[in-house]
Amino acid sequence: MRLLAVFVAIFVCASSGAKSQTVQCDAEYTTLPGDTLSAIAERAYGRATAYQQIVDYNPGVLDSPNRVPTEVKLYIPCEEDIAAADPGGATLQPLQAAKSNNLKILTGSEYPPYVDKGLPNGGFSFEVVERALQFEGGQANYRVDVVNDWGSHLKTLLGGGAYQLAFPWFKPNCDYREVLSEASQWRCDNLRFSEPLHEVVVTFYTTSARSAEINGPNDMNGRTICRPAGYFTHDLEVAGFVRPNVVHVAPDSPTDCFEKLLAGEVDVVSVNADTGDSMISKLKAENQIVEIIDFATIQTLHVVGMKADPKTRVNLLRVNKGLIGLRKSGAFQTIAQNHL
Repeated sequence: MRLLAVFVAIFVCASSGAKSQTVQCDAEYTTLPGDTLSAIAERAYGRATAYQQIVDYNPGVLDSPNRVPTEVKLYIPCEEDIAAADPGGATLQPLQAAKSNNLKILTGSEYPPYVDKGLPNGGFSFEVVERALQFEGGQANYRVDVVNDWGSHLKTLLGGGAYQLAFPWFKPNCDYREVLSEASQWRCDNLRFSEPLHEVVVTFYTTSARSAEINGPNDMNGRTICRPAGYFTHDLEVAGFVRPNVVHVAPDSPTDCFEKLLAGEVDVVSVNADTGDSMISKLKAENQIVEIIDFATIQTLHVVGMKADPKTRVNLLRVNKGLIGLRKSGAFQTIAQNHL
């Protein structure tokens, strides 16, 4: 209850609109009291939903899209530059075919733009992990398997020793361990995490007809939240969106969640913003579904391994060295541009 009260107070503070100010692209913008990323994106691009690209160009600066500190300098990219330019200037070489059993890595599918069988090079996270492993001549001495049952990945397959690494997984805020679920505490206690693959806005959606009913955290009491099976819940736990306050529904895929929302079977869907935009476009539901940006948070995706496995430190060190190298060379920005 204490955390929910704090969340309410923060929500009220963040919702007290910033002063009207034109936001120029290809320039730094200094945040004002009451600013949110959606409001900044609206003033910069005319679309409140375009805020993820501001997060992409300002890594490590923000903790939440709806609680933006005052007097923080944000670089605002121009949309035409994002579409046309190569921000890193790095040429990406073809990836080597990876078929070795020396290092077995696990991922899933139907999680665009991060991993999906229909995406180029398997998706953003898939390509980043492979290029990190192969950075500066690293051998393709690994195998990546796609298992669509996300719920089996951590405790069963990774914990059982069938795989040494898995991706992409979110890292709980273990500082709030006392309010985390058993599953989230398990991650804190048993997993080691790589450097972040990407900062992700995890947000909430409801129908246009229901949006007027949800103006703050207390309006979530008695609601039903849909988040696909295998997805994390630690942000919901910290926000107080747990039983008995709310009911969780966990179908197999994001598509299932949005279909349930449109059918009136759930009140709210919560997924990452990129996936949400993709699903809404796929279902042609732009006029039926709206975002509840005030509930959104920024989370980080990682490669993970078991603490109990003595090889995890070495395997993640290899991944981390590659990730740092990709960022320094500009290749990371090129990969992000291609996928995001």
